[in-house]
Amino acid sequence: MDPTLLALRWAHVLGAVIAMGGLVFARFALLPAVSELDASTRDRVHDAVRRKWLPFVIAAITVLLASGLANFLLFNSRVKAEGWGEGRWMAVNGYHALFGIKFLLAMVAFYLASGLVGRGAGTQWMRDNRATWLSVTIGLMLGVVMISSWMRNLHTGENLADSGGGVSMTSAPATALDDAGAGPRTDAAGDSDRPRRDTPDGDDRVGGATSAPADASPREAAAPTEPAD
Repeated sequence: MDPTLLALRWAHVLGAVIAMGGLVFARFALLPAVSELDASTRDRVHDAVRRKWLPFVIAAITVLLASGLANFLLFNSRVKAEGWGEGRWMAVNGYHALFGIKFLLAMVAFYLASGLVGRGAGTQWMRDNRATWLSVTIGLMLGVVMISSWMRNLHTGENLADSGGGVSMTSAPATALDDAGAGPRTDAAGDSDRPRRDTPDGDDRVGGATSAPADASPREAAAPTEPAD
């Protein structure tokens, strides 16, 4: 894999982990803990957390935007350079539409996340109801992650263009013997046996020999068949 693409992938995942993890911690650990404190102490805790956490929020949003756009542009260039689906791969798979939905959800989530750790009067309405808006932001980020995973599954190659985005898999054909019995046939369980053929008159032949009926005695099975008059 290209080291640049790998570094961008790591940066994107790391930014998502930091942003999503901080939101989940704030909603389900920090808020319930500070709710037991008096109002003045609760405000001091929130202000202290805001000052410590704000640089991480800004860094995570910046990394997510930069690495996400870079990944998209590089992947778009690869699709065009390799001629996937004669240039129609992204249109057939709805890749641009998915990216657009993901980008819009991410921008709303970034706005809410930054407002929740801000101190401006214009975003005070978020901090007045932190529990609700933290839950909304987590839901938006979860939607972004799910769409990102969907888009990532489309990266397997050009062959997806004709199947509407689904992965098409075909099983390898079994190795059959020719009439001379050149080798064993392996079934799905890995067992090897001699080829079994049904003759027009119903006799089962294994490896070119006639099998004896199940109720025949050893002497009858070994006796040659008398020709008909």
